Amino acid sequence: MNSKFRLLFLGNSQRGALMVMMVPLLIVMLGLAALVVDIGRIMIVRNELQNAADAAALAGAGKLQQYIQPNWTAAELAAHQAIPLNFSEQEALLEGQVELGFWPVNGVGGLRAYDVPPAAPQLGENPAVKVTIAREQGINHGPLQFIFAPLLGLRQSSLTASAVAVITTPGFASAGTLFPMVLNKCMFNQFWANGAPLNPTQNIRIGSSYHYDNCSAGQWTSLDLFSQSARVAKQLLVDGNNIDLNLLDETFIQSGTENSIYSAVQQMVTANGGYLEVLMPVVDSPDLSKSVPLPIVAFAPFRITASVGGSGKYIEGRFIENYKAAGTSGGQVNNGSFFGAITAAILVK
Repeated sequence: MNSKFRLLFLGNSQRGALMVMMVPLLIVMLGLAALVVDIGRIMIVRNELQNAADAAALAGAGKLQQYIQPNWTAAELAAHQAIPLNFSEQEALLEGQVELGFWPVNGVGGLRAYDVPPAAPQLGENPAVKVTIAREQGINHGPLQFIFAPLLGLRQSSLTASAVAVITTPGFASAGTLFPMVLNKCMFNQFWANGAPLNPTQNIRIGSSYHYDNCSAGQWTSLDLFSQSARVAKQLLVDGNNIDLNLLDETFIQSGTENSIYSAVQQMVTANGGYLEVLMPVVDSPDLSKSVPLPIVAFAPFRITASVGGSGKYIEGRFIENYKAAGTSGGQVNNGSFFGAITAAILVK
């Protein structure tokens, strides 16, 4: 065999060997491409299911309506009705699992079913709706069918998403939402029990701490501002708190009766058609007559029907139960006492 023929023979042999090596390499590359494409589809579909679960849980929790005695029937119906309004791979979802009960603020222990006593939320838990939506055999058009992954022996994947939405007592009040008067927590021992006013039609007078017993008193506050000025308080009647406030943040108590502020409130009541519904910070103090900052322990709604200065110096009206407090949420601190205010439905999981 001459040298020219030998070189040609070796060249053809090497090209053949390279082709043999390329085949498994090509299969691996196609498999990786398949995984990239189908993993991307898994993420998209999982997001679709999560969005659907979130929306259905929020829809259900939005119909709970009441904190102590939630409307479980309306909440369950609303959650189920919201599911088919959502899509997965351009097909309407058909069904999901809806669970009702009480969700712990710290998330430990999971959902306590509403028909497991006690029937009302306990301290540290809130009325909740949990929605689970799956794509698996026989449910919501079946599992996700892979396009390329069958090259690696993977044909389909079952996917599941769940969400929990609650209504809660406010732990956070955004700027502009609070009325500049504090209520004393011990007042609720006289007028409030089991999540409702003892007498919903009873008119209550919240008087200055200089003229009324401490547990029947309210006092003007400059909220987040350290000010004794009546002018500042009057401006806060219109504007509310300057900054966001959470439970345990301090509110500054204004000493004195500030007679002119009662007149300003009455003008607002009259201009609003005879009443004014407001959200007030609640403090827990043995003496509201001192100019000191006090921590906020709750937020409570009140319907003002009259504001009397002069020799009276009181605000008259009624406590409100299940008042949806705009501009509030669960906040950074565990939910406080329920004194009538609830947040809009919020996702907690």
